[in-house]
Amino acid sequence: MKKFTFRLQTRLNLRETREREIRNELAKIVSLQNRERDKQADLRRRIEEQKSLFGDKLKRGSYSPGEAIIFERFVDVSLRAIDTAEGRIREMEPLVREVRARLVDASRARKVVDKLKERRKAEYDYGLNRELAKENDESNSRIYEMRKKETA
Repeated sequence: MKKFTFRLQTRLNLRETREREIRNELAKIVSLQNRERDKQADLRRRIEEQKSLFGDKLKRGSYSPGEAIIFERFVDVSLRAIDTAEGRIREMEPLVREVRARLVDASRARKVVDKLKERRKAEYDYGLNRELAKENDESNSRIYEMRKKETA
């Protein structure tokens, strides 16, 4: 029996490629969001570090009004940068949802063809097994007939 070939393999390959492209697009957007979140976390960490340093200076009484102003500016600028990053993250959310929806659609389209391929492969295997069983039965019948003739 000839080898299994799936006539829609090129369509399946195209759908897999499309799904992979959309997944990569989603990964790029999510990585941008994660980068913004990392910036936020870094700024928050730096604010806490500066607060503890300034608190230590305050306890020791070795701070100057200029340092207090600089610290306050740093905190204000950092908080604005955190808010800006949060805004960019929120702006990306509709795009993320849209790309995720496209990814779900692409996955469904690929799975349809993939299921069809599995069904065709199962049909092929079933036919192949039937053919092999038929050949085995025929050869066993011939062997039986030959032995029957030999003993007679």
